Amino acid sequence: MVIKKINYYDVCKTFKEWLAKNEHRFYRKCKVRHYKTRGFLSIYFEDVTPEIFCSVIESGCIGVTVGVQFRRKIWDLLCDFDCNIKRAKNRKYYCSLCNEPLFYKTPQELLIDHSFEPFLEWVNSHFTSSHVLELRESGGGSTAALIIDTSLPDNLYAKSRAAFGTLLKELSDNDPTTIKNLNKIKTTVIPVIKGEMH
Repeated sequence: MVIKKINYYDVCKTFKEWLAKNEHRFYRKCKVRHYKTRGFLSIYFEDVTPEIFCSVIESGCIGVTVGVQFRRKIWDLLCDFDCNIKRAKNRKYYCSLCNEPLFYKTPQELLIDHSFEPFLEWVNSHFTSSHVLELRESGGGSTAALIIDTSLPDNLYAKSRAAFGTLLKELSDNDPTTIKNLNKIKTTVIPVIKGEMH
């Protein structure tokens, strides 16, 4: 008996086909490695610090994820371009995560427009020599990551930085025994483009 994979849309294959036609639009050269048996694809960008990872995911909420791995652990997710594909009564495809969904003839068109194209725009605007990766860690082991554009005023990031403190406070309020040394926040800054100092 053959078990058919439910809601399998060849996400990685679609990404590779799209990339073959659009690779020239990325400002940095990239290469991919497809882990077929594990259902994901890794994207590597030239000169981008290896702490930042980009993956195309084929299961669950599919699409592209950008995250940080630091000191051998997943530190934080920077952003994701998720797509939860559904088929409407009109036989067209839409993303059920959207408040006002758009309809597409094929799931591949939906993936490209909803996930791959926004990922390309994000990469081109964040993987530059003016950007740094700011990693924060509390004394209790909680972590957060943020990409900062050093060409912009630093106070633009105050709200994002404060959100980490708010999260730590909420964790402490819920279980004071698990979060220790909340006020001891260590910050590490890494240039997004390797070898370039800011």
